Amino acid sequence: KVLTPWVYDLGLGTFNLALDVFFREIYPRNTFRIPKKGPVIIVGAPHANQFADSIILMRLLKQHVGRRMSFLVAEKSMKEPYIGAMAGKMGSLPVTRAMDHVKPGQGYICLPDPENDPTLVRGVGTNFLNGQYMHGGSIIMPKRPGSKAAPESQYIEEVLGPREFRLREPFKTEDALLQLTGTSKAPDGSKIKGTKFKVAPHIDQNRMFDAVYRELSKGACVGIFPEGGSHDRSDLLPLKAGVAIMALGCLARDPDCGLTIIPAGMNYFHAHKFRSRAVIEFGNPIDVHPDQVKAFKAGGAEKRDAIGSLLETIYEGLAAVTQPSPDHETLQLIQATRRLYNPPGRKLPLPVVIEFNRRLLKGYTKYQDDPRVGKLKKAVVDYNRHLRALGIKDHQVEWGDASARPWWWCLATLLYRLGELLLLALGTLPGILMFWPVFVTSKMISIKKQKKALAGSVVKLQGHDVMATWKILVAMALAPALYIYYTALVSSWLYYNRIGGQYTYSLPWYLRANTYIPDFVSLWQFSIFFFALMVSVSLAALRIGEIGMDILKSLPPLFVALNPASSASLTKLRAHRNALAKQVRETTDAIGPDVFP
Repeated sequence: KVLTPWVYDLGLGTFNLALDVFFREIYPRNTFRIPKKGPVIIVGAPHANQFADSIILMRLLKQHVGRRMSFLVAEKSMKEPYIGAMAGKMGSLPVTRAMDHVKPGQGYICLPDPENDPTLVRGVGTNFLNGQYMHGGSIIMPKRPGSKAAPESQYIEEVLGPREFRLREPFKTEDALLQLTGTSKAPDGSKIKGTKFKVAPHIDQNRMFDAVYRELSKGACVGIFPEGGSHDRSDLLPLKAGVAIMALGCLARDPDCGLTIIPAGMNYFHAHKFRSRAVIEFGNPIDVHPDQVKAFKAGGAEKRDAIGSLLETIYEGLAAVTQPSPDHETLQLIQATRRLYNPPGRKLPLPVVIEFNRRLLKGYTKYQDDPRVGKLKKAVVDYNRHLRALGIKDHQVEWGDASARPWWWCLATLLYRLGELLLLALGTLPGILMFWPVFVTSKMISIKKQKKALAGSVVKLQGHDVMATWKILVAMALAPALYIYYTALVSSWLYYNRIGGQYTYSLPWYLRANTYIPDFVSLWQFSIFFFALMVSVSLAALRIGEIGMDILKSLPPLFVALNPASSASLTKLRAHRNALAKQVRETTDAIGPDVFP
């Protein structure tokens, strides 16, 4: 695909408007680390927002360093009529992914000798010579019930016969080993050693790599999400080798090209929700050592080692600009701990929040078996349980301070905010009445796409990674259509009134067009004005609705404080929070110097 500059800039400008509407804030960090010229590979992770991730990075590079970039996009996505046409004109490079060709394997597989020969796989009811199994293909484990870990996959090294093949590396995760050494229930009810599985073919990517090398040789900027597909996990997925092959292959062709690899951390706060926030942090440039390039050119085992070592370096670079957590429960624990450490009423900037979370995660990972950390974890989890029982958030516990906020103050605040909410509801009503089709349709389609993505993926948890993208795409298509429809409808009514249509003078004065629009205003002038008015009304409704939702979320602690049955619990919880916050600070301050000397 050839990048067309004017289409790129026009498309990016259009998407920017959509991003500004969907996200409340997109905060970039360390954009000065991106070179303004020369070949660059931008490596983004975690890939938590299907198409929005690439648009955000394209926006930041254009705004801060004046560069356009070409993204690697799944060939499957390029076949989407709306997305594919736009992505092609914006210079996207199609990639045929093995995961898009995954098929269920016939029969069962197991490890006959996991201790002495862990790479040997044996099949039951299989035929590994049927053409589906090949050198470089992948064997993918099924998702284990109750496990939140991503299913493991390994490459096939050699097919030995219809019942055996050898892996390039042994399976490592506990889930995979339990499946391959345990038993499964066959359709007839009997037990069979091993597990069901999926198989993916080997894809020849030479054409794709050649396209990337051509772009980089021109001094262009190429973007890639090396985890493969998008996902909604709290941790980074294992990186695909492609990004390392691109970098090493480019330097093998031209060692003096000056290639730079820049990791980009995609940090979201509720990525799938409307008016969410994002912090995009660019890490230190990753250097490729000449010895790695030399080993890559040598081929064989040396080449694999060079790819693996560079991939590990890239992973470490991404981990330094993201918040990798083993699961969502751990991330929620860390976020709660951060809020308790922070003094009440003090709002931290988003980049500081990300850095704080990252440091707490590092400390927790290192000291999670320490009795002090175990005791603190139990106390924080118990505190969160009490918050959920009262239906309030941590920052709202301060309403339990009866001396600073007596009952009459809570009542006055509640009545004032209810009045505000009523006025805001009236202000947003016109926008809701006119543009409810956008809200409903985008919600319905995003849920449909979410279910489809979940059905076709083994790594997604809830499919949140596709929701924001489809909400944005549907709104971008449907909102202008509604603007045009309403403008055409009202303009037609004006034209009908001006030519003296049949019912014009039988209508009451307040329904006649000439009551509101003077005759000296031409039809085309009115149409332009009304179209702009529709855009303004919709944007105003969004902003008013956002303020209204913030006020609505502030009401629960007021009801709790005014309810005699729960006000005492709120007061006790506030005292408990103060004691717990002290415990958090003491534990953190004691362990912190060992983690960050």
